[in-house]
Amino acid sequence: MEKETIENILKETETGYDLMADKFSETRNFFWRGMEFIGDYAKTDDKILDFGCGNGRLLELFQDKKIDYTGVDVSQKLLDLAKNKYPAESISFLKIDPSQQSLPFEDDFFNSSYSIAVFHHLPAEHAEKMVQELHRITKPGGYIIVTAWNLWQKQYLKNILKNWLEKISGKSNLDWNDCYITFKNNQGETFHRYHHAFTGGELEKMFEKAGFKTKKCQIVSGKNIVFIGKK
Repeated sequence: MEKETIENILKETETGYDLMADKFSETRNFFWRGMEFIGDYAKTDDKILDFGCGNGRLLELFQDKKIDYTGVDVSQKLLDLAKNKYPAESISFLKIDPSQQSLPFEDDFFNSSYSIAVFHHLPAEHAEKMVQELHRITKPGGYIIVTAWNLWQKQYLKNILKNWLEKISGKSNLDWNDCYITFKNNQGETFHRYHHAFTGGELEKMFEKAGFKTKKCQIVSGKNIVFIGKK
């Protein structure tokens, strides 16, 4: 994918989630059923990173644990909602630029790093850079816990097929298994969200290339691909 296209997608993601922040947060007050097990990879007193934290809902999985949590996101409006909802001293939130390819943390800083429903919004080249960063800042023996939407479902196949046809006719600047999915807020404003349709094998390969060892990679409830790796 061309650099200009990548930068436009990343900027549109920031703008779009700011536009949709209230509606997005309303639809994500609670964590998905069947996914609670990912909370087991955070232990009391751990330093935990939430890359792409949104409204901070991952914290719902850690209510019985005392952890040092840092959430980062590109949407300032989602971060503002998270700060209001989770004001504890051991919880911090940080705005990052959507195009930046580094994270402001020392090597081997976090015990475990999470990224929930984020990587399907990142073009491949940028995603690979961020995986390398997550590997750098996760401690040896620490875990990376990632989810991506399983877009190989009937309801999304038409979006992927549309991009395939546009690629064949030379009308699409996206990669082959990319697509846009529309999200509408309470005011009727529309955000065309970029998505990459990962397979489990593709997600696993990307994280292994960065140095993580696969512990688990599976589709949960047909809707989410879950990858868990160890450094």
